[in-house]
Amino acid sequence: MVTGAGSGIGRAIAMKLAAEYALINVDINGENLAAVEREIATQGFHAQSIVGDVADRATHIKARELAAVNGTLVAWVNCAGWTRGAALHDFPNDPKLFEELIATNQNGTFWGCAEALHSFVSQKIRGAIVNISSVHGRRAWRDHALYEMTKAAVDALTRNVAVTYGPYGIRCNAVAPGAVMTPALAKSFADAPDPAARQHSLEALTPLKRIADAAEIAEVVAFLLSDKASYVSGQSLAVEGAWTSALGAIDLDPELARSYGLNSETGLAE
Repeated sequence: MVTGAGSGIGRAIAMKLAAEYALINVDINGENLAAVEREIATQGFHAQSIVGDVADRATHIKARELAAVNGTLVAWVNCAGWTRGAALHDFPNDPKLFEELIATNQNGTFWGCAEALHSFVSQKIRGAIVNISSVHGRRAWRDHALYEMTKAAVDALTRNVAVTYGPYGIRCNAVAPGAVMTPALAKSFADAPDPAARQHSLEALTPLKRIADAAEIAEVVAFLLSDKASYVSGQSLAVEGAWTSALGAIDLDPELARSYGLNSETGLAE
């Protein structure tokens, strides 16, 4: 099960997992889902799609029931989510910026975990869950209070599931990406007054000096679902190029930067 599989990180996760699992992909965008399903089929793998809103528990129940018809559910990824920024002192009275964001990011992950656990427990399966959190769940950024609240909740939920259901062999982890080149991020660059400057500023904040590809997040998700991570549970693993490890914006050794062809102030290639 992969929610948010129609685009961005969710799509990359679905493409990665398709080689190992028969997939059920969920997204609110049916056109995108159909495209992902066709691409998976061209590679000789199998996926089914459910068009639905993860904010509704019924969507997750439908996915769980479809899994039961087709086989044994062993892995569930809660990826669907979105963000908007707004100043907390002048927060708009707009459901799109409050109820709907919480419903997708927080409630959607909650219901996904609930239905995955229902399936695992009823069949006595030692299943695995991965929730997609964010660096915003542990660090603050201006005007992202609501988004950060939902992602901190995802991390808390992950810990609770791991502790409560660990005795039954069920694992639950989160992946907390930093900047990832998704369609949503690309659009935010395009909408900025200076797209190149906006992108470069984000790259400069990251010690690895680049924005991640969604496939890099998918690799970590696949690992956490696999037996290779059999003793990893209750963790929120940051996949963010050392962003949250930095004490502010680091400065570079000028000579070393020159030898690598980098700007010593930004760390970006000259």
